[in-house]
Amino acid sequence: LPSTLCCRGDGSAEPLCAEFVNQDMAGQPFYLPHQNNCSRYWMCGADLMPCLFECPPIAEDVGGGSLYFNIDLQICDWPFNVECTMSAPTSAPTTPASTTATPTTAAPTTAAPQLLPPQL
Repeated sequence: LPSTLCCRGDGSAEPLCAEFVNQDMAGQPFYLPHQNNCSRYWMCGADLMPCLFECPPIAEDVGGGSLYFNIDLQICDWPFNVECTMSAPTSAPTTPASTTATPTTAAPTTAAPQLLPPQL
């Protein structure tokens, strides 16, 4: 892949590719699992910049869902061949600025729905 490839993330922690490379790899791309989505994986290119990819979907007539990234084989594989459990993304806990409750008298409002960015 050309080094000018523009890669996007999904807000999760990007791997530091340089921490996983060894002499045997010598400029070859390699793949790392996503931290909480079994269907996604990172490709670390020769420039050691991570690029996020997603495995293809499984046809509905054979169960639907998506293939999972198999770290051992370095390919997208059937979920039953992969040891992976989907987990919710973790975020840093927030600490309230004040621990004292203050009563409010404002009328309740209805929040507008939020638009989410498209999924990869």
